This record gives sequence, C-alpha cells and structure tokens, in this order.
Amino acid sequence: IPPGSRLDKFFAWRFLPEKELTANEFAVFLDIRTTHVEGHTSPQRSCNKNASVAVCMIGTNWESREQYNLAPFYKKNVLAYLGGTTNVDMYFNYGSSDREHENDLGEMWPQADRIVQNVSFTDYRFRCPRNTRPLQRNGYALSLRLESCLRRVQAQEERCGHRYQWVMRDRPDVYHDEPVFGGRFIKDLDPNKIYAPCLWKDWGVCDPFAMVPRRYAQAYYNLTATMPTLCIPNSLTTEYTCKPDELPWEGPMPECILTMQLIKAGIDLVDTIRIAGERHLYNL
Repeated sequence: IPPGSRLDKFFAWRFLPEKELTANEFAVFLDIRTTHVEGHTSPQRSCNKNASVAVCMIGTNWESREQYNLAPFYKKNVLAYLGGTTNVDMYFNYGSSDREHENDLGEMWPQADRIVQNVSFTDYRFRCPRNTRPLQRNGYALSLRLESCLRRVQAQEERCGHRYQWVMRDRPDVYHDEPVFGGRFIKDLDPNKIYAPCLWKDWGVCDPFAMVPRRYAQAYYNLTATMPTLCIPNSLTTEYTCKPDELPWEGPMPECILTMQLIKAGIDLVDTIRIAGERHLYNL
C-alpha cells in the first residue's frame, strides 16, 4: 500500500481508538495550541458610542489585500453602506505572519482591537463511533477565532456601556466587487435575519462573510458551544447541510456545521450577498 494513499490512511484510521469527545476533550486530545501572541484592547481605547457595527475581520491571508489593492473596493462597496468608519468598530484576528499587512485597514481604524492568534494542532489520534464523523479541524480552528472575537466585542461593550446592533464577520482576502447587501444601506436591513452568501442545498452558507444581528451573535460566533459532542452524527443533516464525506475520518465542512447551528436556533437566513475571494474558504 503506497504510504500516504487513501487506503493507507484508512488502515491507519481503522486501528485508532474509538472515542466520542466533548468540545473540551477534543481540544485536549488534538493538542490544540491557541497562542495569543499579541492583543491589545487598551484601557485608553476610546468608546465609540455612535458605532452600530462591530466587524470581526478574521483570517490569515492579509497579504492579498496589498497585492490586489482591495482597500478602495472595501471603502466603496462596504463602508459606504455601513455608514462610514465612524459607524464601525474593527476587530482584527490574524496569524503572526500577517501583522505587517494590515496597513490599509489599520490606517482607517488606528485604535482597532488587534489579536494575533496562532492555532495549531496535531493529527487526529482517534476515530469517532460508528455513524459519526469528527468535526473537520479547519472548522474547529474557525470556531476558536470566531469565539475569540465575540468575547472581545462583549468586553468592549461592557467597558463602554454600549451595545452594537450588528456583528459583521469578514475576511481580509474577500474581494467585495459590488455593493454589499445588493446596494441597500444598513438601515434597510431586517434586524431579525442573518445576511450570508451562497445558501446552497447540500452545502450550507459560505462562512467568509455574514451580517449578524447582535441578538443572534451567540448562535453564529459560538460555533461549537451548543454541540454536546464534536463527533457529528451522519443523520444530523437538513436540506441545506451537506452529506457526510465519503472518507470516514473527515466530517462535515465548516459551512455545514454553521448552517446546522443557525437552523437549529430557528434563525432566518437571507442569501442576498455576492462576494469573491482570492483564495478558497479554508485558509483560516
């Protein structure tokens, strides 16, 4: 059997111990290492009580912003419809190698909340029970970044005595090539719906962007918080969630898990957003 082949991986997986893991056990078993290399929410950071939007700019492909000069498109097609920089507080979450590539957004938000979060883990050393699949590792890494950003948003709200109306999820390598929300302004959005791109059958919603009402932020940004186990039952699917991968050691994609959580929470999704990314969705 060729080393590293699908058959080789199958036999290696077949003899791993079987275990159903909670979220905390999953992190320990995979040797998750979340290193907060640097982060500042300065006590002197001003409180912008006029801001109705907190933007969680999460991802690691920041160099593409400079390479493709995405800043003008962001100003024209996103900020203009959010009410400008004064209506937005920015929260950065990136890897240590991306710190020097934030210049365009850093100039617009010099007091932005910044955190360098390096997420690493070892290979799987267990297999889930029959008829279940493990949450994909990139999905777990995404959940750590989302949850970290929401905690920092909540801390700023508590410190300033001010609650945002929306928490927007965005990625640095997303190319906003046309007006966001189909050209509607933030005041025209329904505060009872989450706006997210590409709601497809057997796929879910794409995860690089979403406009989330503050009241639903827990459902979106605490991706794994309400899941009793990270061994996902094969039967846990809906019209908009993808079927299990054919490989027994690979579970549903992050988009599927996200959609399952939102549907379970009874949240309406609106697919009215078109975005284009320089890279595929999995560069977390």
